[in-house]
Amino acid sequence: MKPPLSVMPLRRRKRSDEIAEHIERAISTGEFKEGAPMPSEKELAERFAVGRPSVREALFTLQQQGLVEITSGTRARVTAPTGKFLAGQVATLIRRMTATSEGHEHMEQVRLLLEAGVAWQAARVATDEDITVLKAALDANAAALGNVGLFIRTDVAFHAQLAVITHNPAFIGIYDAIVGWLIDQRTTTIHMPGADTLSVRDHTAIFEAVATRDPTRAFNEMIGHLRLISELYRESKALSEEILRQVARDVAGRIERERAAMWTAAPGSSEPRRAASGASDGKGGRNGSKASRASRREAGPGRSAGTRGPGPRPRRPSGAN
Repeated sequence: MKPPLSVMPLRRRKRSDEIAEHIERAISTGEFKEGAPMPSEKELAERFAVGRPSVREALFTLQQQGLVEITSGTRARVTAPTGKFLAGQVATLIRRMTATSEGHEHMEQVRLLLEAGVAWQAARVATDEDITVLKAALDANAAALGNVGLFIRTDVAFHAQLAVITHNPAFIGIYDAIVGWLIDQRTTTIHMPGADTLSVRDHTAIFEAVATRDPTRAFNEMIGHLRLISELYRESKALSEEILRQVARDVAGRIERERAAMWTAAPGSSEPRRAASGASDGKGGRNGSKASRASRREAGPGRSAGTRGPGPRPRRPSGAN
């Protein structure tokens, strides 16, 4: 006897999702052409036998996907996803991925293959003008040695120029999306001694490969450069965390020693305790010490305030009962 099948309830799809799917199919087949206005909301509602709110929601979903453009007072217009739109989508994904150490490692792998491929393509298609612009970017990066902020900006600009040389809007858009993450990574690694000089050395090798139109060398030079940056980032993060842990231990130890010195008095002395007591009464430690000395003077030798010493009893006044 066969075991009964487990129940798997299916979620009902929203009407707007189905409408968006139909409109997307019409765009893909060319029924709704890029750049042309779409049918009105009323016409779409009649076509799909739904209310206009469902059509509006479907159009909004397609706008979020970069497939249509909605302007108040006019019909929706079919558009193609732009590099800017693609960059925004990828940037959101990257922020979520790199929130964890595992995600950061995955993103490094993506960057390795992406930028190596960009270098390879740049070496294949670079024009003389492209080479001139890339050389200017390299010179600006080398001139920024010693200036951390400027070096990071020119470092990122050199890599961005390689993407521009490919004349591929997808490469350019994706690179624009990862710029924020790259700046964060370079800000971490740049403080390693000699890291900026090593970067300029690698950038020079990459430039030479592109300038001589050698895609294979450009690919390998970029791979080596990014592996170096990745290792520097990993070591820099580990070193920073260890330094911070050591600082925390040092501070905690010093505070403990100061507390011990405050509460552990020398033999025969109780000054630290009186000072602490005076502070707890809202008075300074100096005031508390003065009050204690005055109390001892009133009591006389061998006595303390509020106690009777071993001397003779005071005489009772005459007539006292």
